[in-house]
Amino acid sequence: MRARAAAPLQPASAPDWRPRILSAVILGAILFNFALCFVNTNIFRTGAGIVIGCEIALIGVTLALLVGRNFDIFVILGVYVAYTLFLAALQGSFDPKPARDLMIPVIFYFAARELGSREDGDRLVWASVWIVLAVGLFEYGFLKQFVRLFDILGYYVSRGTVQAAAAEMSGDRLFASGMRYEGRTLLPMLGEHRVSSVFLEPVSVGNFGAICFSWIVLREWGRPLRMIVRLLPVVAIFVFADARFGLSISLLSILAFAFSRLTGRVLVAIAPFTLIIVLAWIGYTWPDVAWDNTLRGRILLGGQFLSKLDWSDVFALVPNFSFTADSGYAYTLVKIGLAGFAGMWILFALAPARDETSWRYRVFVAIYVTLLLVISNSIYSIKTAALLWYLVGALDAKKRAPSLALAHSAPRATLRRQRLRPA
Repeated sequence: MRARAAAPLQPASAPDWRPRILSAVILGAILFNFALCFVNTNIFRTGAGIVIGCEIALIGVTLALLVGRNFDIFVILGVYVAYTLFLAALQGSFDPKPARDLMIPVIFYFAARELGSREDGDRLVWASVWIVLAVGLFEYGFLKQFVRLFDILGYYVSRGTVQAAAAEMSGDRLFASGMRYEGRTLLPMLGEHRVSSVFLEPVSVGNFGAICFSWIVLREWGRPLRMIVRLLPVVAIFVFADARFGLSISLLSILAFAFSRLTGRVLVAIAPFTLIIVLAWIGYTWPDVAWDNTLRGRILLGGQFLSKLDWSDVFALVPNFSFTADSGYAYTLVKIGLAGFAGMWILFALAPARDETSWRYRVFVAIYVTLLLVISNSIYSIKTAALLWYLVGALDAKKRAPSLALAHSAPRATLRRQRLRPA
């Protein structure tokens, strides 16, 4: 008998490893400062150059994953780089930080839209929430041992964020906002200590909590019992960090999702600029009133910052070296300029959303960014910005095709005639 010719074997296609690398980069953005703090405390001194190098590596790897996949991002980045170089020529110097600030949203959004997925977003949020909570519980329960391993204040001195003279006067070795001496708002019985976990300072903990809270609400919309159970660790993070602003924004996310159909793109597009005008009016009206560390006081401070800017500051045409970190809008205008910020924000507001779920989250992000810029420029920190813009992009990503590995494991069709079995 003639032997049948064996069917040619199809070469197995290797699985796409880029989504896994992107997920690892997002976790790296959350954790790299925590790791560098450990290195600075126990192994060798880490300066600002190492921190900048880590950020460049994270951004560079993400950008490399997009080579050959998306042309739009390189056009947008090219225009933005040309804009920042134009501002640098007018100011007589180049500050790389503002240039990097708006690259993060663009790069991580497009990377997630090309390589991410909603399911990967679920895994990232769930993993990062438990990591942050576990480290936070260790910090709260064993503070002395924690600061021996992670000298937070020493790390910020090494990277040049805190003056050494100011650090010598501190005995707790935490960031300046790591203690709320006037008394915490959430569960005062927990004491003055505000947990900072892997973020090393409580502000980013609140921002992180708001991002994860809103994501869980979005993904569990319509399943209230499951939603409440999954939100419990995030609420615990808010309580230990005494993150009042983050918890308030999180609760607003529920309203944002409920009324997202009534929120048009024009409203999203004009929201931050309307708030800039309102804040500037507040600053002009009460220019000499003392502010305090309450929401009302921080709004007043943000308005006073804006009221002191002239038109050359608003468009970042001249160098401005005043401290503006406590007013995100003032920082944005003097460092990025109104034209650059407006261009990026309008792209965000007008970019097409994949479906209603994607638009719901975009409405929340608009509220989150618009309100956070009133009191801080922490919206630009890669520690939380990488995760935020990954989630926005993942919601706009197309559904992935079935895995090639699964396709190869499925039974193959054969050319042999099947025997007819009797009924």
